[in-house]
Amino acid sequence: MADVKIRAASQPVPIVLDLTQTAHCPASTGVQRMCRHALAAFTETGAEPTALIADSYARRWRPPVMSECALLATSASEHPATHRSEIWTPGQILCGYLRWVPKTNWTALRGAPLLAMEIFSPRVFAAYATLRENLASTSAAIFYDTVALRFPELAPPEAVERTHAYLRELTSFDGVAAISESSRADLLKYWCDSGLQNTPPVTVISPGFEKPVDPPQPPPTPGPDGPLILSVGTIEGRKNHLALLDAAETLWNEGRRFRLVLAGLHRPQTASAALGRAKELCAKGRPLEIPGPLPDSRIEELYAACHFTVYPSLYEGFGMPVIESLLRHRPCICGTGGALAQAASEGGCVAIMQPDVLNLAQAIRSLLDDPVLHTRLITEAAGRRAPTWQNFAGEILTWIGTLHRKNQS
Repeated sequence: MADVKIRAASQPVPIVLDLTQTAHCPASTGVQRMCRHALAAFTETGAEPTALIADSYARRWRPPVMSECALLATSASEHPATHRSEIWTPGQILCGYLRWVPKTNWTALRGAPLLAMEIFSPRVFAAYATLRENLASTSAAIFYDTVALRFPELAPPEAVERTHAYLRELTSFDGVAAISESSRADLLKYWCDSGLQNTPPVTVISPGFEKPVDPPQPPPTPGPDGPLILSVGTIEGRKNHLALLDAAETLWNEGRRFRLVLAGLHRPQTASAALGRAKELCAKGRPLEIPGPLPDSRIEELYAACHFTVYPSLYEGFGMPVIESLLRHRPCICGTGGALAQAASEGGCVAIMQPDVLNLAQAIRSLLDDPVLHTRLITEAAGRRAPTWQNFAGEILTWIGTLHRKNQS
């Protein structure tokens, strides 16, 4: 497992990463996973990136301290949190106020490009002006999705408001790398519809994936409750877990036997309906488990134990759990909203145009009842390939080297 490295001043600096949120967020959401794995990949490929933190208490950009490096390590995903907000400890706050924090060697970093990998906050975006001035180089950002604007009724109001500002702030960068063709199209359409000028070029660079540690095993023999069906992902409104739970209840009422596990962080603002329904089903004695966020090792055990997975999300900028399931030779039932259509089109999936209760129930029924279909999808999944995190790091470094500084006037 690669550790976060603070490079020596005599070494070349290929890239500077703003990792303010990930260094203070023990959660293991898609963005945090991407940041941690990308940082490790940059290091493993010899790039030795410089991670910087926007410390509002010290009022400066600075390298990460030991506690922040621990959260930036890829092993942090073995200790998932139950919430996704930033946490600054009293010690970190006090050290900031007293300026007992490491200083940034701006001379050594001069000319290094900036990559904003996170969905930055207004505070961090304001601090980019200082960062750009000191680096005197190009700046780029990773873009994820416009889901909050597509389904505002299923997103926290503050997320909808922030997304509008965030999409406009992205125009200040010299280049933007979208994680899928769908996300790129959404971003360009928003800029066009908003009449924004002097927008940067937008490319597509897909996230990387870890290869399973062991060769994927065939699905195990079903237990007393029947085969295990797994769903991995944050439990929130737009992920559509309520429809999945209702579909499962439809099948349980038919007398079908299976166990359902929904693994992932709960987003309180929009998860209440699904969690309330789950409580009702558990009270009825249904074989349902919602264990919350789990360490990667436990997720791997569930993948190995499951018959197939379901990712009922209405729309995704990428949909990493779909690919992660297929790389473990587990078929996946998923929707086709956004980038999910591309993910499903290359095999191993039962794709649903409209992932409502009726269609989800039918898809689950088909995989439970049709061993020929299940075997065919396993074979298709076994043929799937995905880029590694090293591929992602290499593409980013090559692309960011082609960018030119915009005229910010």
